[in-house]
Amino acid sequence: MVFDKSNKVYGEWINNHKLDDELRNLLENASDEELHAAFEGIELEFGTAGIRGVLGAGPGRFNVYTVKKVTIAFAELLKSNYPNRLNDGIVVGHDNRHNSKVFAKVVAEVLSSFGIKAYLFKNNEMMPTPVVSYATKALNCIGGIVITASHNPSEYNGYKIYDSYGCQLQDEQTAVIAKRMDEITDILNWDYEVNNSLIEVVNQEVINGYVGMIKNLEFYKDEQISKNDLKIIFSAVNGTGTKFTPKILRESGYDVIEVEEHAFEDETFKNVVNPNPEFDPAWKIPLEYGVKHDADIIIMNDPDADRFGMAIKHNGEFIRLDGNQTGPILIDWKLSNLKRLNKVPQNPALYSSFVTSDLGDRIAHEKYGVNIVKTLTGFKWMGREIAKEVDNGLNFVFAYEESYGYVIDDSARDKDGIQASILIAEAAWFYKKQNKTLVNYLEDLFREMGAYYTFTLNLNFKPEEKKLKIEPLMKSLRSTPLTQIAGLKVVNIEDYIDGMYNMPGQDLLKFYLEDKSWFAVRPSGTEPKLKIYFIGVGENVEVAKVKVDKIIEELKMKMNI
Repeated sequence: MVFDKSNKVYGEWINNHKLDDELRNLLENASDEELHAAFEGIELEFGTAGIRGVLGAGPGRFNVYTVKKVTIAFAELLKSNYPNRLNDGIVVGHDNRHNSKVFAKVVAEVLSSFGIKAYLFKNNEMMPTPVVSYATKALNCIGGIVITASHNPSEYNGYKIYDSYGCQLQDEQTAVIAKRMDEITDILNWDYEVNNSLIEVVNQEVINGYVGMIKNLEFYKDEQISKNDLKIIFSAVNGTGTKFTPKILRESGYDVIEVEEHAFEDETFKNVVNPNPEFDPAWKIPLEYGVKHDADIIIMNDPDADRFGMAIKHNGEFIRLDGNQTGPILIDWKLSNLKRLNKVPQNPALYSSFVTSDLGDRIAHEKYGVNIVKTLTGFKWMGREIAKEVDNGLNFVFAYEESYGYVIDDSARDKDGIQASILIAEAAWFYKKQNKTLVNYLEDLFREMGAYYTFTLNLNFKPEEKKLKIEPLMKSLRSTPLTQIAGLKVVNIEDYIDGMYNMPGQDLLKFYLEDKSWFAVRPSGTEPKLKIYFIGVGENVEVAKVKVDKIIEELKMKMNI
C-alpha cells in the first residue's frame, strides 16, 4: 500500500527544520511500508519491561524524541511525588546499542533542566542493567533509567525505568507517564536548558560494592581452594557484560577464555546475529570455542547482562540448558549450601512467574521448606512482592523466570546475568570435582522430583500486526476453549485477563492437563510476538518431550499457525 505523504504527522516531521539529521535522512529514504509503521501504526507504549521499539523516525519508532517525551513525563511525576528529594537524583545507564550513549546523555540533560540531579557513569560508558539497578538502591536515589533493548535484535532500542528500590516501575506509575506522553504534542520543537551542576558521575565505590556483592555469592571462597581446573568460555555478545563477568570469574580463580568476536562493543551484533541466549545464532561461535579449547562450560550474558545462558560439556558434547533447567540447579545449589552452613533464613521466600516451570518451586518448597510467591511475567512484579517482605514476614532467597532471568541477591532488584554466572560456575566447579557435570546434577533432581521437559514457542510478528494477528488468536482461544489436546484432557483453564492470585490482569491463558503437564499462551509485553510455554511431565525426559511435541503439533493446527 502506498503511503499518503499528505499525512499530517508525517508533514510535521519532514518539514520541521529542527529535525535530527539522521532521522531526516531515514524519512527521505524510507519505504512505504516503513512509513506506514512509523506514522499510521501504534505509538510506542510501556510493556513488560519499559518501552522498546525499532529505531527510526516517527511516533511509531524509537528515537531521541521518544526519549525526550518519556523523560519529560517521568520528570514531572518525580517532581510531583518527590518534591523534596529531587537532589537525591536518578541513575542513568545505557547498553551498547545504536545511539544509546547519546540517548543517556539527553536523559541526564532533560532531568537537570527540571531541577533533578542525574548520575551518569564515568565517561558515560555502557553499563550492565543490574549495575544500574544496584546503584539506584545503593545511592538512595529516587529512581533509575536504563537505555536498553536488552536481548532484542540490533534494530531495537528502549527505555527502562526503576523506582527507588531499583525495581522496575509499576503499571500505576507508567500509566501516569504514558498519559502525560500522549498530551505532549509538539515534542519536535520542545527545547530545554541544561543544568550541568546537577549532572554527576557515579562514584567508583558503588561499582566496587556491586562487584563485592557478586563475589560474596560464592560459598567456597577459601584462598587455599584452586578453581582453575574449570575452563570457562565466556560470551558478552558484544554487550555490557564484557567488563564485569569475565573479570570477576578470573578473580575468583577460574580459567576464562573470552570469545574475541563477542568481546568488544558492537551495535550491529554482526558476529552474533541475534543477541538472545535463548536462540541458536548467538551460540555458533561460542560453541566453536568450546570445542577448540576443550572447555567445561560456556557462559553467555545478553547485551545488557541481565540474562544468563549456558552450555555444559557432557559426554563429549555441549548441551545447552534453558531457563527452566538452569533455575532449579541454581535454586538447589544455593539452598543446599545455605542449609549446609545453617544460614537458611526464617520464612524464606522464592519468587517465580506464572509461566515458569514448577520444578524450581517444588525443589524449594518440598526440600527446603521455602514459601513460593507466584507473579505475573516480569521482574517488576517480583520486585513489587519482594518489597512487601517486611509486612509479610518473608525473607528473600531467590527469584527467577524461565526467560533466562535470575536474582540471587536482592540488592539488585532486576534480573542479573552476572550473579547467575558466578554461582553457576561454582556449582560446575564443585561437581567437576565429583566427576559429574551440571547435566548430571539436573538428572539427579529429575530422579528426585520427576522428569520435566520444557519448550517455549515464539511466534514473531511485525509491530503493526499486533492487533491484526495476535489479538484475534487470543480471542479465539477464549471464545472456543480447549477441552482436550494430544489425547489429554484439559482439567483446568486459568484466564488471567481480570487478575488472579493477587496480581493485576494480564493477557495470559494457562491450560492444565490431566497428567500435570501444562501450557500457557501470552503476547509478549516488550516485543510483537506471541509466546507459548510448554511443560511436559513424565517418567523420563524422552517421554515428557514426546508429549510436548504432540501438544505443539495439535495446537498449531487448532490455532492455524
